[in-house]
Amino acid sequence: MMKIQNCLLCVGVLVFLGGIAAKPKQKPVALFNGKDLTGWTIMGNGQFSVRDGKIFLNRGGGWLRSNQKWQDFELRMVFRFVDKNSNSGIFFRADNHRGPNVAYQVQTKDDLSICSIYSRGLKAPVVKKNEALLKSVLLPAGKWQEYRILAKGAHLDVFLNGKRITAADGIAVRSGHVGIQGEGGTLEFKTVELTPR
Repeated sequence: MMKIQNCLLCVGVLVFLGGIAAKPKQKPVALFNGKDLTGWTIMGNGQFSVRDGKIFLNRGGGWLRSNQKWQDFELRMVFRFVDKNSNSGIFFRADNHRGPNVAYQVQTKDDLSICSIYSRGLKAPVVKKNEALLKSVLLPAGKWQEYRILAKGAHLDVFLNGKRITAADGIAVRSGHVGIQGEGGTLEFKTVELTPR
């Protein structure tokens, strides 16, 4: 009788573990449909539109805010600087303010400050940035580049063109919006997709 119970217990454990292993992975969600700004809200004096199937940032201020909120995610963006020295940023875990007032930002400027991490109204994280690697992967204005921004708990990784440039620890664990900052630059975004984690 004991052997039968032990066997049943083993089978139960295997089924349970199998259920965990079989948990489906989250699929990427396209945040930009290639046609219009459905799912987004222009905040402040943001100058955002859709041009030739791409989100076009035409200088200005404000930001383009996602209507949804996320805490942990992988954000993939394919973008380019239309003009040299263009300046922008990618906000995450942000509040609903026109600024925003509370957020983290991945600097997105056409120079070696790109991939830096800034904070607004939140504790500053401990950041490690590989500038030597950045110099080898950063492409000039006009070329398409790829961000992968991974936020998990208190940790953040920023990949540019397939290479991890920045790692940050100690970011505040909170749910918030993601978005694109308007800050005196002209940029295009042709892919914006997010995978919840």
